Amino acid sequence: MVFNYRTEKTCEQLDKIQKLREEIIYKANLMVQKARYDLSITEQRVVSYAISQINPRDTAFTEYTLELNDLYDICCLKKESYTELKNIIKKLSDKSWWLTIEDHNHNGKSCESLVRWFNTLRVNRGTGKIIVKFHEDMFPFLLELHKRYEEYGDFYTNYKFKFVLPMTRRYSIRLYELLKSYSNNREWFFELDKLRHLLDSDTYQRYPDFRVRVLEPAIEEINKYTDILVGYEARKDGRKVSEIVFYIRKKDKIQEMYAHQAGLTKLEGDVHYWDFIKKEKVKL
Repeated sequence: MVFNYRTEKTCEQLDKIQKLREEIIYKANLMVQKARYDLSITEQRVVSYAISQINPRDTAFTEYTLELNDLYDICCLKKESYTELKNIIKKLSDKSWWLTIEDHNHNGKSCESLVRWFNTLRVNRGTGKIIVKFHEDMFPFLLELHKRYEEYGDFYTNYKFKFVLPMTRRYSIRLYELLKSYSNNREWFFELDKLRHLLDSDTYQRYPDFRVRVLEPAIEEINKYTDILVGYEARKDGRKVSEIVFYIRKKDKIQEMYAHQAGLTKLEGDVHYWDFIKKEKVKL
């Protein structure tokens, strides 16, 4: 849905929405690089918004209170879709997945952990609030990441929420997170089967289908809306594609500004927050 921001939003409301979109999402690389979960694009947005509200200084999960209207506005959800939102939240509360992790309390040996996103999800339409509390098993992946890096060398990935909000392809966010987690290398490769598995796109077994349905649409959105530029090369073993090599470069400030504009236009239409900022600068 595209809102008419000229008539429906004040500059103060737009400032609040944009500030929330600028929040930073922190995730442990272990989860980014090892997890495989099946989430729709809307479910990914809702989870990302909840994660963006975690304070990096938090030492335990608390109950985070989200404004229902903020969720609608930030994620550009239709306000008449309250029932749909409840269905989305129910699906999120039911979803779990296996993740292989190192257990630092048992000599670093690997173990398999069944993890899920939330312990608590409550929606109150009357007060316009959503109460969320992450499941305790998510602690090592979302909390005290600076400390875990210092103690165990566990790396983490961070990015601004606004970079993934305009994305409409369900594989784009996952591929962006994966490439961000390896972006210090400027070049990284995946075996094709592993990449399919990580993106939960195993249905596209033929490489041409995977390329057209998954890889190229995701890269197009990453290059258009985010802070990195990505190219790729398909390498063959004989006649069969076996690896995908990604080339990753951070955008400069001008390129990132255009990405920000493109994201706003995608979310809000031709009249958006950017236009109000320009008008305010003209007044000054």
